[in-house]
Formats: sequence, structure tokens, C-alpha cells
Amino acid sequence: MTNPVPKHLILVCCHAIYLGGPSNGLHEEEWLIASFQSGETATFTQHAQAGLNLLSNDPSGLLIFSGSKTRKEVQKSEAQSYLDLCLHNDFWGLLDNCTQKEEIVRERIALEEQALDSFGNLIFSTMLFWKRTGQWPAKITIVSHEFKRERFLDLHVGAMRWPRGKVEYLGIDPVYMTEGSREWDGERTQAVRKGEKERGLGVWERDRFGTGQFLRGKRRERNHWQVGQMLFGSEEERLRSQVRSEIIEYEDGLREEVLKDERQPWEMDL
Repeated sequence: MTNPVPKHLILVCCHAIYLGGPSNGLHEEEWLIASFQSGETATFTQHAQAGLNLLSNDPSGLLIFSGSKTRKEVQKSEAQSYLDLCLHNDFWGLLDNCTQKEEIVRERIALEEQALDSFGNLIFSTMLFWKRTGQWPAKITIVSHEFKRERFLDLHVGAMRWPRGKVEYLGIDPVYMTEGSREWDGERTQAVRKGEKERGLGVWERDRFGTGQFLRGKRRERNHWQVGQMLFGSEEERLRSQVRSEIIEYEDGLREEVLKDERQPWEMDL
């Protein structure tokens, strides 16, 4: 039986790099993380598991792990590391109800390895979905932190001009942000939410496409391996997609392709 063409983009936003090890990701030392991410690797695993759950329950799903090569210590993408985590744990049995598991992995899980920030996760993964299927997703489900919900749904989705009714969000926060849990840390939770408001949501509110000096500077700092930031591999591909975009060459030498704030092909059926 021929597998149906995917219609549902299941986007798992990656946040760190799993290196491998005897505990298959249970121990934090098997990850490359930022200092402020201490205690969060279990949450990253939950994000991957949530994506697999969605995939196993939707024959029309295409699961995309999204995240570039963001650490100078290793030339490995966040996306590849999440897939490695899944493979090392035999997908935690979450795909056991699927026939032909190897075919599922080959045809219905993809790696997006260009994104250097949250808007990039959404943009590059949507472009990859189109490149893989030849059509735009009928539905997008974003899996990330709950405290980033407003950033994605109110800012990124709007800036992309994606139909709001075609997007769902599955937010999973670190356990220390769950009031009533043994790990609850009110002070740290407050600091995280304040940081998101000031350095995440607040910055993106002022710079919806992320082309300002601060946000592009963050991408530059993360791009240790000079991963290209073009949306398409050729002009022919871009024209075929009908996406309205432009290439910006900044004075600091950074070169990126960004969406224009104009009607996009995924709006055409509205």
C-alpha cells in the first residue's frame, strides 16, 4: 500500500545536542547544553516523545526535528541528535503500533538542520515540508516549551502569515516550572518567564522577522559551522514554490533569505 502524502507537519523544536552515552540520554552529561538549561534534558526528551506520539497516531503526519549545528564542540545538528536519541531508545516503544517501522523512520521523519532560532524552526521546517511533499501542510503542530506559546502563536505564526486556525501548539515546560511538583522552583520559574518576556517575546515583538541587529547577532553567534541560511536551493525552486522572499546581505557580512510581508502561497485558499 502506498503511504498517503503527508498533510500534517509535526514540528519538534530542538534546544540542545545529545551526544550519546550508556544511559541513552538519561544523564545530563551526555548532552551539550547551555548553563541555564541545567535540569532540562528530560524535557527535551519529552518533546521528542510528544512528536513521536503525534506521528504514531496520525498517518498523514510528517515529523520534523528542527535545529542546526549550534555548538563549536561538535559538527552535529540538534535535529540529528534528537533522532539519534530516538534511535538509541528504540523510540521508547512509541512506534510499535506502526507497521514497517523502518519505513516510517525513512519516509515520515525528517531533519531540518538550518534553523538557528525559534522563527527559523517554523520557517525552515515549513519549507522542508513543501520540498518533501510538493504541498503546504494542511495543519502544523508545534512542540516546544509552554512558556514560548505566545511567542510562536502570536508573533511567529502571524509574521509568517500562516492561517491561525491551521496551527496547534503542544507546550511542555521543565518540571521545575510545575507548581506542586517535588522539583517546583518558583524563583527559577519566575526568572525564566521574565527572561522570555524581555529577551524572547519582547524582542520579537519589536522585530517580527528577526532581521534586526540583536536577533541576527544571536544567530551569527550560534552558527559556528557556517550553515547556509537560504530558504531554497535555487531560484527555480523558489519560483516554483511561489514564496515571496528576499535575500538580505547585512553590513556585517551575514547573508540570509527572509520572507517578505506579502501574500504567501499558503494563504491562497483563504
